[in-house]
Amino acid sequence: MEIYEIAILGRATWDLHSLNNEGTVGNVTEPRTLALADGRKTDGISGEMLKHIHAASMWALESDKGKFCEVCKLFRPERADGNPRVREKVGTKNPAEEAVKEAIRCELCDIHGFLVQRPPATRGSTVEFGWAVGIPDIQRSIHVHSRVALHEARLAVEERREMGKWEGDKCSWERREEGRVVEICSAEPNESILYKVKGKWYCEEHVPGAVTPQMLYHRPTRSGVYGVVTVFQPWRIGLNNVNFNYDIDDDIERKHRYELALKAYQAMFMRLEGSMTSTRLPHTEGFEGLIVVAKSNFPVPVISPLKGDYKEQVEELTGNIDSGVIEVKRFASLPQFIQEIKSLLSESPYKVKF
Repeated sequence: MEIYEIAILGRATWDLHSLNNEGTVGNVTEPRTLALADGRKTDGISGEMLKHIHAASMWALESDKGKFCEVCKLFRPERADGNPRVREKVGTKNPAEEAVKEAIRCELCDIHGFLVQRPPATRGSTVEFGWAVGIPDIQRSIHVHSRVALHEARLAVEERREMGKWEGDKCSWERREEGRVVEICSAEPNESILYKVKGKWYCEEHVPGAVTPQMLYHRPTRSGVYGVVTVFQPWRIGLNNVNFNYDIDDDIERKHRYELALKAYQAMFMRLEGSMTSTRLPHTEGFEGLIVVAKSNFPVPVISPLKGDYKEQVEELTGNIDSGVIEVKRFASLPQFIQEIKSLLSESPYKVKF
């Protein structure tokens, strides 16, 4: 059986993660915030992040890195745009056609698409991701962390006295107004370590900023259920979108790329990577939803898992299409999802007849 398109629509429960963030201002990292059509605000993980995770999984799963171009071997983001063999097509009779033909020889460029500046050429990705949208209400919190980095200070600590062993010295910090001392440090020996910097003693609170022994920073953590939508178009594997010819025409090679893309789906949902996973590796509680499979040249329907009855709506839609064109597979857990994807590995990518 040939597979035209595959859609994965589901609800994933991820706890205590920080997979995608808006950015950092000062020492505070802000989480992503999305506005829904009804005005509600919620959390999200961008399609760019999810697509990157899928591409990284493809790269890791391919044992023969020779199937990638020189740029993708290093997993650089520019892909075909940095491939010198693609750039050589400038000045040829059909530069865009030749550039795409050369670029899709690389498995990663073929599956995940590219944009080439010279010669101007583009090829859309066969794998598409929407935002993973938090189904209100997502639990969000900001946690304060600290890093001890005294030895990275620009000012040298000349001497250190432990708590309770100040030997009669005191913190020399003072606040002045109009030349007069209006406040001095009240720290006691049993309350702080004492540091000597440039000949003067300071407690932990007032040690000069360049040698602050503790750096505070704020990091977000989120937990909740996320609606996930993604579409895979096997029929476009190896297809040159300029001349609409399958420049990768070998059935075995096209099937290998099809299998690699599906296995990447398995890998990414089995262990989701992303931002801050070195300290906030997500706790995956569950994954349930639908795998929608088009066996003929008809697009798979995509209904958002934000809707409570999305499964029933998809099944109703596909029931009104010619029998056998679209199959809907339900899965209630991550192991069942892996099994359903595995069952598709034995199939082959659809080929359009021109």
